[in-house]
Amino acid sequence: MIDVLAVTNFRSILDLQVPLGSLNLVTGANGVGKSNLYRSLHLLSACAQGGIVNSLARDGGFCSTYWAGPPVISRAMKNGTVPIQGVRTTKPKRLKLGFSCEDLSYAISLGLRPADPCDPTLFKLDPDIKRECIWAGPICKPSAMLVDRRGVLVQTRNESGVWDIID
Repeated sequence: MIDVLAVTNFRSILDLQVPLGSLNLVTGANGVGKSNLYRSLHLLSACAQGGIVNSLARDGGFCSTYWAGPPVISRAMKNGTVPIQGVRTTKPKRLKLGFSCEDLSYAISLGLRPADPCDPTLFKLDPDIKRECIWAGPICKPSAMLVDRRGVLVQTRNESGVWDIID
């Protein structure tokens, strides 16, 4: 059973870690993000089936699913005196999904492909898996890591505790 679901920068969800029980009921007014929470679960399911990139494409692409607001919601924004508006940033955009369980946990970070002027492509707005991790237990720490993917480099920890690089 999933104990905690984590979603960052997905549609209307800026940053959410929600503990889950055996039965969960999500309620709220229209437009607060209930459907986006459900969609994030669907994307996690697509990760398990190896279809996260296709699933994001069907959902409108990385740019349409990424959080469009500011990186921080100020007190003035929360109380309504200042409108919530997106800002331009030079920081890399990362959409993050994950879950933790008692025995095994998972996280994925997606972004855009790096721009390469020597390689003009029609796929420059496709999502790119930046990092993907699987670890033992509910807390991610170096000693608990089992699989660590950074871009195209995939490492797995063998029975001796040594990292093997997967070709």
